[in-house]
Amino acid sequence: MGCSLNGMSSQAAIIAGPGPKVVGSGEAALLGQLARPAVVGAEHVLSREGTLVSKAQSGDVDAFAHLVDEHQNTIFGIIYRMCGGGEDLQDLGQEVFVRAFQAIAKFQYRDPASFRTWMCRIAVNVCINELRRRRRRSRVEASSLDEMVQTENGEVERLIPDDSQAPHAVAEQNELQQLVHSVLDQLSPHHRAVLIMVDIEGLSYEEAAQAMSCSLGTLKSRLSRARAAFKSKYQQYRLGGPLDTAGSTGPQESA
Repeated sequence: MGCSLNGMSSQAAIIAGPGPKVVGSGEAALLGQLARPAVVGAEHVLSREGTLVSKAQSGDVDAFAHLVDEHQNTIFGIIYRMCGGGEDLQDLGQEVFVRAFQAIAKFQYRDPASFRTWMCRIAVNVCINELRRRRRRSRVEASSLDEMVQTENGEVERLIPDDSQAPHAVAEQNELQQLVHSVLDQLSPHHRAVLIMVDIEGLSYEEAAQAMSCSLGTLKSRLSRARAAFKSKYQQYRLGGPLDTAGSTGPQESA
């Protein structure tokens, strides 16, 4: 992505460790198969995370790296389910954490939920911007698919890459994940985001509303429409109807 961190010796200091764990339990939760886990040891997390945020706001890179370690699974889960896997997963994650590091000095810490919400807001904004870029790019590519490409050996026919065997497509073997992701891909970015945050990642209505910069009433209304849209498309598939997987940005439903 070409992002850099002010005062940091390496971007690798931000995204460290074995990498995110993108698991399928959230997809099952979206279908009503799993319950939201209880929060354990909240007071301990509050004091420790508050200290880490304070240090990071003073430019402590190691403290920020610890915050990344604690929240990267949630952030990468949002990115993965909104934008897919492959090389973009790491690039978009890098962009989220770079933006967070650059803006953390202005962040007002209240509790762990406030910091997670703030991080989710950044992730959602990065994902929506990426989906918009992809949509614009796909329109440009679609308008020139029949053009000839000029090379050193003369003009050749444009070749359309086959993404069906991309690493993230091959690795995605779980039938439930495939189905949920296929249905989510048909939703608008905002509907996709609210379902991922509330029904998959387990954020409260209040947290999700803050992350999406909207009122609680708007969030609930948007979530209701998103769930209805998801249910309709899911039932359509279950009844044997096809899912339109031609576009990864989904139709532009009203938010």
